[in-house]
Amino acid sequence: MNNNITDKLVYQIASTIYSFFITNVYFMLVISPFIFVFYFAEFTIQNILLYYITLLPFGPAYSALLKTMDKLVTDKLIAPTKDFWRFFRQNFKQALLYWFVKSTIILILLVDIYYASLFAPFLQYVFFILLFFMVLIMIYAFPILTRFEVGLKSLFVVSVYSVFRFVKVSLLNVTTVIAFGIIFYQFPSFISLFLMSLISFFMMYNLQGPLNLLRENFQKNETSQKDKQVKK
Repeated sequence: MNNNITDKLVYQIASTIYSFFITNVYFMLVISPFIFVFYFAEFTIQNILLYYITLLPFGPAYSALLKTMDKLVTDKLIAPTKDFWRFFRQNFKQALLYWFVKSTIILILLVDIYYASLFAPFLQYVFFILLFFMVLIMIYAFPILTRFEVGLKSLFVVSVYSVFRFVKVSLLNVTTVIAFGIIFYQFPSFISLFLMSLISFFMMYNLQGPLNLLRENFQKNETSQKDKQVKK
């Protein structure tokens, strides 16, 4: 009996480690053009458009990874290959469109920061604050994309609302990203094998409460709208 429990536990641990590893591999495979540019082209204002173009697949890849990790959090078990590519196909258009808009805004802010540093240094801080706020919004926007069907305008509104409504979770997720960034800096060759999948897992774990609350609010709004239509 004890041996069966031990074998089951070992299998679950090995299966989870494999899931983290292989989904991270798939993620890196999708964004491989960016990885190539990152290592072989210096990040300068002259190369920024190249970085921007090669990073466009990040949106669908990150969305698929988040959805896969969300399933791991809720169901405790996933079929990593099947689930990742299924979610990649399902959310591809919506995630790509959102990321195209968001990455374009980030590109403009980075260019603004560069030229502000040359001609108006005091404006740098304004653009840095805007850039940080954009990152905060994305912390909610991508997970919301994986759970709900919403338009870009509604996604922006709900994401901004969530940043301020769930301040503790926002800070927790920012801290999670910073913590893994420090770990990556110290052990880049090892942690890179699991980095994005681990970040995605902990972010989705932290966001279970807010996402469930948002789902209840969406359901209440839908019920309210249906009741109004019936009365008419």
